[in-house]
Amino acid sequence: SLPTKYINCSSQKCVCSDCFYATNSYKSCTYQRCWEYDKTTQTCNDLRKDQRTAFFLSLFLSPLGAANLYIEQVVIGGLQLAIFVGFPILVLCIWLPIFTFCFLCYNYADEDLAERMLWPLNVSCVVWILLIMMWWAADIVAFA
Repeated sequence: SLPTKYINCSSQKCVCSDCFYATNSYKSCTYQRCWEYDKTTQTCNDLRKDQRTAFFLSLFLSPLGAANLYIEQVVIGGLQLAIFVGFPILVLCIWLPIFTFCFLCYNYADEDLAERMLWPLNVSCVVWILLIMMWWAADIVAFA
C-alpha cells in the first residue's frame, strides 16, 4: 500500500502524485509502468531508458543488437547479435574447411569447382550484408 500523502481523494475521485495513477474511484493508486516507487526513501524513480543513448547505440552498434539490448528487448537484440556474429563463425568454422578439403582433394583438376563452390557463399554473404543494412536502417528510424 502507498503512503496516504501520495493520494488525495475528494468527492470520490483519487488524484495521485506523478509516480502513480488512479485506477478507479476508490482510494487506490497503482504504479505506472515506467516508474518505480522506493518505499524506503518514499521517492519515485524514472526507469525509462534515454532515447538519445538508444539512438547512438543503434547508429554505431546496431548490427550487434546494442540498442535493442539497451531497451531490454533481449530477443530482438540477441537475434541481431546471433546473425551478425554467427554467420562469419559458420563460414570460418564449417564452410571454409569443407571448401578447402574438397578443393585440395580434387588436386585442382576441376577448374570450375572453386567457382561452383563459392557461388552459394557469395550469395549468402550478399544476403547477410543486405539483411544487416536493412535492420540497421530500421533501428535508426525506430530510435530516432
